[in-house]
Amino acid sequence: MTIKLTPSIMEGFVKTFLLERFDNATEIPDFHKELWNYCCSDEKYVAIAAPRGHAKSTSVTLSYTLASLLFRGASYIIVVSDSATQSEQFLGDIARELFENEIIADHFGSPKCLKRNEGDIIAEFADGVQVRVQAKGAGQSLRGLKWNNKRPDLVVVDDLEDDEAVLNKDRREKLRKWFFSALLPMMSATGRVRMVGTILHLDSLLESLMPERQLAFGGG
Repeated sequence: MTIKLTPSIMEGFVKTFLLERFDNATEIPDFHKELWNYCCSDEKYVAIAAPRGHAKSTSVTLSYTLASLLFRGASYIIVVSDSATQSEQFLGDIARELFENEIIADHFGSPKCLKRNEGDIIAEFADGVQVRVQAKGAGQSLRGLKWNNKRPDLVVVDDLEDDEAVLNKDRREKLRKWFFSALLPMMSATGRVRMVGTILHLDSLLESLMPERQLAFGGG
């Protein structure tokens, strides 16, 4: 059964299943609750910008992505970062919780691992429902991404721009073109994008998505 995620469900999920596994875990900050409010909205596209050191990856790329799988809000997720190596690290964190977190297994059932490598995981739950998460780097080919006759229904983008590339105008334009002409169109018609990052340049892609004087952008 699909359960629509809300900020309060996300807070309870993290406190119950993840918080004690985090290094130097503290009380959940209000900022993370605000992030979940944006992520759990009905908006198709959400982009969030905040300085480094705010644990955006923990609250969104790990926690929100994992909850989306377990509460059946998404079944085919693509995690995208500035490099394949970085996105694979995010995927590794998700896989460890999905397959090795005993508290999650006790509550949601222990999913069967059908595939697990650096860039791709497929799991099957006891009721036969299968889920998949793939890791991709900026600029990689996304043509023809399909699984079980469906396209990705959730794309989680984390730190798509890096410090060096963003300084080059041609590379900024190339990334912008790839984002709008390759990444967004490869989703299913009902797919959603949740993007987090730090603004590194006034002409960066993330900056272009930010309305003036607001933390996050959402638009259908």
